[in-house]
Amino acid sequence: MRINKDYVIGEILDTIGMMQINNEPIPVISSVTIDSLSEDFLFNWNEIGDPEVNFDLTLLKWLREEFKRDIYS
Repeated sequence: MRINKDYVIGEILDTIGMMQINNEPIPVISSVTIDSLSEDFLFNWNEIGDPEVNFDLTLLKWLREEFKRDIYS
C-alpha cells in the first residue's frame, strides 16, 4: 500500500485527537506545521520500508518525540 500525504495528514489529526482524549500534552500547532509534520513523517516512513511495521503505533511514537522538541513549546 502506497501512503500519500493526505492520508498522513488525516492520521496525524486523528492521532492528535486521541492524544488529547488521553490528556497527553499537545502543543498548539498550525495547519502549516501539520503539513510539514506529514511530509517529515512520510519521508521517514518511506525510509523504513517495512510493511509489517504498525503504522498507527509508529506515528504515535513519532509525534510524541516531535512534540518534545523545543520548537513546539
